[in-house]
Amino acid sequence: MSNDYHSLRVPFFCPICRNVMRGSKCNSSYYEYGCCMDCVIQFIEGRVERWKSGWRPSSEEVENYRKRLSEA
Repeated sequence: MSNDYHSLRVPFFCPICRNVMRGSKCNSSYYEYGCCMDCVIQFIEGRVERWKSGWRPSSEEVENYRKRLSEA
């Protein structure tokens, strides 16, 4: 990403899925991708170049992901 996330504080909630940012892995993923580690696994793995070029999941994709998490 073009933003320098290292100069930013890690938010309490992930900007993508709105789940709580947990631990140092989420800090690292936020600095690299701007989201929590769960979003990295769900939305970025295998699509890093697409992500870095600006692609983001639709609000519908995020809501479906959140529903699956709540049902688990």
